[in-house]
Amino acid sequence: MKLHFSWEESAGALSPSCSSSVVNKDGVSPLACLLTDDGGQVFLDAVSWLNEGVDRIRKVKKSEIDSLDWSRDAWGAELTKGQVKVYSLHDENYFELLSVDSFEIALLAWLSFIQLKPRLGMTQEIEI
Repeated sequence: MKLHFSWEESAGALSPSCSSSVVNKDGVSPLACLLTDDGGQVFLDAVSWLNEGVDRIRKVKKSEIDSLDWSRDAWGAELTKGQVKVYSLHDENYFELLSVDSFEIALLAWLSFIQLKPRLGMTQEIEI
């Protein structure tokens, strides 16, 4: 799976965007939706929430906790040692399963990207 990060202009401001090479039958990527679920805040205000997600992943990977949930306004992730289920909080049919390692890579890459100086046209692609 490839994730494509970019900066887009919206209402006179730049905001981060994410798309995925893997989408469901409706053309939606639950993972991309979760990463861009900013809770209605400025994107940099999401940094602490993303760091919390990284901490939760590490607790599950170290077997400190069997499973954890991490969610925002519209999207969430159920973290277990075996896999991560990224899902819509509004429609149980919208979900995606990923390995814990792939999810961690995606989350860390997104966190790193949104902390860069925003620039229209700047893009980044990662493979997970």
